[in-house]
Amino acid sequence: MLKAFSIMFSVLLFVIVALFIYPFYNPESGKSDGKISVAVTIYPTYDIVKSIAKDRVNLHQIIPFGTEPHSFEPNPQDVMRITNSQLFIFTGAKVDYWADEFADFNPKDDKFMRLSEDITIINGDPHFWQSVANMKILASEIAGRLIELDSVNSAFYKENLSEYLAKLEKLSNDFQIGLSQCRLDSIVVNHDAFNYLAKDYNFKSYSVMGLSPDERPSAKTIAEIIESVKKHNISTLFFEELASGSVIETIAKETGVKVSILSPLGNVEPTKVEDGYVNLMYENLTKLREALDCQ
Repeated sequence: MLKAFSIMFSVLLFVIVALFIYPFYNPESGKSDGKISVAVTIYPTYDIVKSIAKDRVNLHQIIPFGTEPHSFEPNPQDVMRITNSQLFIFTGAKVDYWADEFADFNPKDDKFMRLSEDITIINGDPHFWQSVANMKILASEIAGRLIELDSVNSAFYKENLSEYLAKLEKLSNDFQIGLSQCRLDSIVVNHDAFNYLAKDYNFKSYSVMGLSPDERPSAKTIAEIIESVKKHNISTLFFEELASGSVIETIAKETGVKVSILSPLGNVEPTKVEDGYVNLMYENLTKLREALDCQ
């Protein structure tokens, strides 16, 4: 209850600050160097823009690298960055709830790009970037918006988009092949962030937490997970770098299985920013192949 109140208060404060600041800032102020300013909320979107636009735009991720996205709360400086951008890209699907509120209070401003409008959400799961197919759609849509705003560089954006889509296509094929012949078919993860990946590549994902890693499981849920680990001969329990792995470690002690890291990639540590979505997904593939005992 206290957490829900805190979230409501934070959203309300964000909206009040946004309404006060918004009329006084000119989006053109972000173009002093001739580049358009793009603000994004999560890392996969950052990687798309960086890969397509490179140094032709001023790019800023609102949620700081190394911060768990679900628990992030914006401040007035973040409002200014969004206001002074020519394009603001957000999920529109629970992860950055505050961005939805800001966009809803400025419905006539076409700078807001809500990614959930371009793809199909599965069972309310906001982690849709875990589907490589969705990333292809988002990359194409984002490239289109960049070209609208900066037509002078349209050929540059189109060429980079083509290269990025080719990398995503190879990634998808490698996942398909890499997970096609596996002795096991199930994993246990810290929070429910891998439904799209499991659906695309035909394995099962059991989660300890819900759609947010801040949720805390009941004793009954933990007992059910322990039973699933035994029933499905699960070899590895996964948690992510930016969330606590304490519950996973407790289950590991009860079941005797090993613990590893699988990244949902909503955000990454600062040292991994330049690795890119594709390379980090290959790291996930390596860990999944080991956990599922694939040939």
